[in-house]
Amino acid sequence: IPAEHERNEPVASVARADRHQYAVTSATWYPFDTGMFITSSYDTTIKVWDTNTMKPEYEFNLESRVNSQSMSPIASHSLVASAASEPRIRLCDLNSGAFTHSLMGHSGSVLSCVWSTHQEFILYSGGMDCTIRVWDIRRASSCLMSLDQENTTTDPLSDMNTAHGRGVNGLTMTKDGRFLVSLGLDEKIRLWNTQTGNNTFVNYGFNWRNRFELRMQATIDDEAWPPLLYIPSDDRQVLVYRLFDGVLIRRLKGAYGRVICVEKREAYQELYSGSNGGEVLVWEPPLQDEDVVDQIEQNDLDAWSDSDQEVQHT
Repeated sequence: IPAEHERNEPVASVARADRHQYAVTSATWYPFDTGMFITSSYDTTIKVWDTNTMKPEYEFNLESRVNSQSMSPIASHSLVASAASEPRIRLCDLNSGAFTHSLMGHSGSVLSCVWSTHQEFILYSGGMDCTIRVWDIRRASSCLMSLDQENTTTDPLSDMNTAHGRGVNGLTMTKDGRFLVSLGLDEKIRLWNTQTGNNTFVNYGFNWRNRFELRMQATIDDEAWPPLLYIPSDDRQVLVYRLFDGVLIRRLKGAYGRVICVEKREAYQELYSGSNGGEVLVWEPPLQDEDVVDQIEQNDLDAWSDSDQEVQHT
């Protein structure tokens, strides 16, 4: 349920002169130090911010709209991968403030990217060409495979391989790196085994809506059992699935706009969702069943009423 009667005000803001000129498409903390965070925008830039001063320390101009960016949570390198409105994926080096190299393979805009949470040099990307590509950034021929939704191909780099029927605008990894969740504009949710590259064919049903060529950010709760998958939906709600069998267990409703991202707070039973309506909602589980709470409150009122009557009689 949404946390009630609480309004959280921002603790810091960015000066107008330093802001992105157009919509911000992603924002992530630097994995090893909260003194820095990274944002991407349709203004063609990726900015690296100092949390203390709220000013950009670096700015990378990619010369095309940036749909998303990602930084490895485990890597020894300091590379930020970009998913932009062009076929190449450019790697930005925070140490030098320059681009290192580009990953070529997609045939259209790249909508999403995510680093492996288990192997520091492995990157996954999803594009408008309906493909999910797996990259090893150390190799000259970086693309290792293009995932096949049918699991029938014998060529991991075949041009016939597709992961979805339309573009792929969301990618999320499990914490152990064994599984990848992909979100497609065909309104399909797929779970991939990263060790084999195979589609697991988990059926998540037909309740989810995803119609826009914009990044969608889902999140996975690995600490729950069975693990839970939280997915934002165009119809102003967050859908909660069991990750490994696709059962829809809850709908989180309350947003006024199309929900585009959801993230959990580590070590807390809190979930955050953002929408194009401009609000960020904080979700938390009810302490007790609502009917039980209502009954307890009614019992308390009855007890007070009986007590008052006894006082009056005496």
